Amino acid sequence: MPSKYVLKAALLTARPLSEALGRENGFGFLRLLFALSVIFAHANPLGMGTSDLGTNWSHGQAGLGAVAVAGFFVLSGLLITRSGMRLSTARFLWNRAIRILPGFWACLLLTAFVIAPTVARHEHLLNGFWSHPQGPWEYIRANWSIGVNQWSISDLLAHNPHAGSFNGSIWSLAYETLCYIVVAALAATGLLRRARWAVLGTVAVLYGYTVHLALDYPHLRAPGYTPTGLPGWRLPLLGTINMDMLIPLGLMFGLGAIAELYKTHIRMNGIAALVAFGIFMGATRFGGYVVIGIPALAYLLLWIAAFTPRPLTRIGTKVDLSYGVYIYAFPIQQTLTLWHVPAHGYAVYTGTSVVLSILAAFLSWHIVEKPALELKNIGTSKTHRRPSVPHQLPGTTASTPRAAFEKSSRTEANRPEPADRW
Repeated sequence: MPSKYVLKAALLTARPLSEALGRENGFGFLRLLFALSVIFAHANPLGMGTSDLGTNWSHGQAGLGAVAVAGFFVLSGLLITRSGMRLSTARFLWNRAIRILPGFWACLLLTAFVIAPTVARHEHLLNGFWSHPQGPWEYIRANWSIGVNQWSISDLLAHNPHAGSFNGSIWSLAYETLCYIVVAALAATGLLRRARWAVLGTVAVLYGYTVHLALDYPHLRAPGYTPTGLPGWRLPLLGTINMDMLIPLGLMFGLGAIAELYKTHIRMNGIAALVAFGIFMGATRFGGYVVIGIPALAYLLLWIAAFTPRPLTRIGTKVDLSYGVYIYAFPIQQTLTLWHVPAHGYAVYTGTSVVLSILAAFLSWHIVEKPALELKNIGTSKTHRRPSVPHQLPGTTASTPRAAFEKSSRTEANRPEPADRW
């Protein structure tokens, strides 16, 4: 079918999300796009000493980095809820652990024992580096469990625009993990399948409270992480959970979860997606980002994922760089700033950051993440039931080799769900 007819069909048809969102989707493309967007957003505060890209344009409501994190949480809400409904609780938690922790631990080790010593040598601060009270060993001990309790290492990077912090991006992983735990609890109690209304009601409460907070701001221009005045929680392993961040992130994750739970009722329509895009841009610019813009963004992302052009649907299916780019970009950008790369301009600084981050993510995927994911089926049978070979399959001829059919069946049976790769 010519591409113009495909585009027309995508714009005019109104299909349930359950039908529109097949195995060939844009989740991998969107996650990588968001990870790269964080690099572009952080280039200003980390390299230029200015505000996040887009913050002034949105009157302080959100920058590009905040929007990217919102996108991550919406997509994660859908995929993780799907995984929670499909797997046993133990298998679900195991899969989440091997997807997040090995790459995270490798990043911590490289930051503490490769990047930080290199920075210390450049800053002529190697003397006392290893014995510092907040040195590399303490950095590992304080942060190994996802919750970040130490940002600096041995007082390095003190003269960078964003002083001290080696990896500011990993703050969101604790909130992501908390959402995983909530999904696991809901799945274990059967609420995901038998009481979807409980999830819907929880998200409605979060949304109502978000609206309540936004009403105190002129033109509803509340920032994405609106101050709540509520005390934070100190949770085992996850560290301090800030309510100012948990409420909006929980809302974003919840929107994705609702999309999965009610996927047969949500209609995907191109005209509605265009309207959602206009609402999102208008709210981000003029007011109402958190109460109008984020729900519109959620719908828009689901439509893009469902109707991503086929070549882009291959991104992330075999080599998923999004997680690696996200966790390595910040220390790379901080180091480049130390080497005065921003002096050559925003384009050079950002371009170098992107190239090095993709290289780090590529190595992380092949050396750490992919081998770890091969452990996800430990304890399960390697055999799969396959349909019997019919006399003649649709789309085949009577001469189609049996071996070719069996190979196709094995490939389909072993193909992972998108959630297993994130």
